[in-house]
Amino acid sequence: MKKLYSFLLIIAIFFSVSCSLNYLNSENSEASIPEFCFKNASYTKYEASKKNVSLKAEQLEQYKSDNAVFAKNAVFETYDTDGKEDTGGSCQLISANTKKEIYTLYGDIQLRLPKQDMLIEADSLNFNKKTEQITSGKSSEVRLKKNDIMMQGYGFSASGVSKSFSFVDTVSGTIITDDDKTSAIAENVVSENEAASEE
Repeated sequence: MKKLYSFLLIIAIFFSVSCSLNYLNSENSEASIPEFCFKNASYTKYEASKKNVSLKAEQLEQYKSDNAVFAKNAVFETYDTDGKEDTGGSCQLISANTKKEIYTLYGDIQLRLPKQDMLIEADSLNFNKKTEQITSGKSSEVRLKKNDIMMQGYGFSASGVSKSFSFVDTVSGTIITDDDKTSAIAENVVSENEAASEE
C-alpha cells in the first residue's frame, strides 16, 4: 500500500510541475517551456507613460520564442490614449501574441466595449488590436447586448473602426422599442449579404 501511495504521489507531482497553459504547442521542446510563470499575477503595461493594459490572472505564462503569453482565469482592461477604458472583461483562458497584438479568448467570455455600449458573451473569440476586429468562428455562438438590443447568432464580427457588427448565420434576438416598450422577435433576419454589407 505504501508503494502504491508513493507512486501516485510521484505521478501527481510530475503532472503539477509539467503542466503548462500552452495547449497549442504539444511538442516537447524549448518552445513548450515558459520563460516566466507567475501565480496570482497582476500585470500592467504602460505606453508613453500611460496605462495601456491591465491584467489579473490565476496563472500567467510568457514564452520567449514566439512572443506568446497565456493567462488562466483572467480579468483584463485595455485603455485608449486618454486613459479611458477601451475594452474590459474576463475569460477562462487568453492566448496572446504580443508582437502581432492578436488575442484569442476561451471559456465563459464576457467582453465589455464601453464606447459602443456593448456587452459580448461567448465561448471563443479572436481580437486583433491593430485592426480593431473581433471575430468568432462560424460554429461558435455569440450573445450580444447593445442598448435595447439583445441578439445571438453564429459567425460574429465587430469592427472598432466602423462601429458596426454582424452575424452570418442563425440570428435571433429581441429589440425593445421606446414608444410602446414591446419586444419584437426576429429569427434568421440577417442574411449573409446583409452581414457582408455591414462589415
